[in-house]
Amino acid sequence: MRPLGLALIALAVLIPVYWFAPIASERDPVALFSQYLGAAALILMGINQFVATRAPGLEIVFGPLDRIYVLHKWLGVIALIAMGLHDIIDADMNGLRGGVLSGIAEDIGEISLYGLMILILASVITFIPYHLWKWSHRIIGVFFFLGAFHFFFIAKPFSNFDPLGLYVSAFCILGIVSYIWMSVVRPMAPRGHRYEVDLVRRVGGLTELVLLPKGGGMRHKPGQFAFLSIDGGGLGEEHPFTLSGAPTDDRVLRFSIKDLGDYTDRLQRTVQPGMDAIVSGPFGHFSMPRGRDPQVWIGAGVGITPFLAFAESLKGRETGPIKLYYCVRERDDIPYAVELERLAEEVDTLELIIVNSSEGIRLTSDRIVSDLGGDVANAHVFFCGPVPMRKALKSGLLLKGLKASRFHFEEFEMRTGIGLQSLAVWLWDRGKYEVVKRVSRQTEPAE
Repeated sequence: MRPLGLALIALAVLIPVYWFAPIASERDPVALFSQYLGAAALILMGINQFVATRAPGLEIVFGPLDRIYVLHKWLGVIALIAMGLHDIIDADMNGLRGGVLSGIAEDIGEISLYGLMILILASVITFIPYHLWKWSHRIIGVFFFLGAFHFFFIAKPFSNFDPLGLYVSAFCILGIVSYIWMSVVRPMAPRGHRYEVDLVRRVGGLTELVLLPKGGGMRHKPGQFAFLSIDGGGLGEEHPFTLSGAPTDDRVLRFSIKDLGDYTDRLQRTVQPGMDAIVSGPFGHFSMPRGRDPQVWIGAGVGITPFLAFAESLKGRETGPIKLYYCVRERDDIPYAVELERLAEEVDTLELIIVNSSEGIRLTSDRIVSDLGGDVANAHVFFCGPVPMRKALKSGLLLKGLKASRFHFEEFEMRTGIGLQSLAVWLWDRGKYEVVKRVSRQTEPAE
C-alpha cells in the first residue's frame, strides 16, 4: 500500500476532530467520543465501498490492486471495531431534539450495526465457502445504507447542514453511490474486453485457456493479472487470474489456471472452445525492472504463471543474469517444464533451476545467495507462491543483505483472515506449556 493513500485515509478520519472538539466543552465528552467513533466508522466504510469499485486511478493513490484488497479487508476490520465501541459507549446526550424519524433511525442503527458486524466477520472467517461469502458480501452496502440513514436522522449535537454534518454525509453518499455502481450499474454496463475461447488444454494440473480478441483486445505487461468471466457453464462470475503469456501484437491472451475451488473446478470441467469471455484489466505492478542487475525469479506450483510471461518477453531484451527457480512437488509431469527449458536455451541470460521437493530438495535463502556468488544486495527477487515459503525466504534474504524494496511479490488472495487462527494456536500452545510447567514443578523432588 502506498503511504499517500494511507495518509489520506488517516486524514479523512481525523478531520472531524476539528469540529467535534469545540462541542466537547458544551456536551458530555464520553458520549461525544462515541458519536465520533460512529462518524469515523461511516467515513471508513464509505472509503471502503469506493476502493472496491476498482475505479481508474485507485492504484496510483493506494498501490497495486492486490494491496488494495488487503487495504479493503483492514478498513472493514477497523470500521467494525469503531462501530463496536460506538455501540458499547453510550452516545445519548440530554437536551437533544430529534426529528420525527429519530426513533426509527435509532432502531435502524442497531440493525445496521449487527448486520455489518456479521458480514464483516464472515469476510475474515476464511472457512466459510467462497460462494456463500461472495453472496453475503454483496449486501454489505445495504447495511451501510441503513447506517447512513441512522446518521442522517438520529438526534445529534450538530446539524446535517453544518460543516461536520456535510463532511460525514459526503462519505455516506460516496459509499452509497459506489455500492449502486457496483451492484446495479456496472453489471448492466458494457465492461471489459470481449474475447473468444480458442484453445483449452490440460498442462499438468493446470487448465490452459488461449483467448482471441473480438475487437481491439487488451494490452498488458508480463506479470499482470486480469478478471475473467465466461458466458455459459455457470462461469459468468468474474475471477482474477494471472496472464501466463507475454504480450503479443494481436493481443491474444493466455491463462493457466489451477483447480483450487468451486469456480475453477467447474471451469476445468465445462469450458469449451468457442465460448465468449470478458476480460477486465489489466491490474498489478509485478513487473521486471530495467537495467542489468541480477534477478531471481521464484515460482512455486501455480506461481510459475507470471514467470512464463516474464520468460517469453525476454527475447530481444537486454538484461542481467536471471535465475528462475521452479519449485515443484511432482515426480513426472511438471507443467511448462519443457517450454521453460526451451526458453532458457534461447535466452542466454536465463537459467532454469527446477527444485523438486519430491526428491528431497528444498529452496533456501542460503542456496540463493550461494548461486549468486554471495552478492545478493544488488539483486531483484520476484516471488510467487505459498505465503509461508515467501516469508521464510524473504526474512532469510534480508538477513543476508537484500533490501526489502528489492523483494517483489503480490498479495494475490481475494480473502484472508486477520490472524485469529494463528492467535488461537499460540494461545493453545501457551496453555499447554503452562500446564506442563506447573506439573513439572509439582513433581520436582524437594531439596
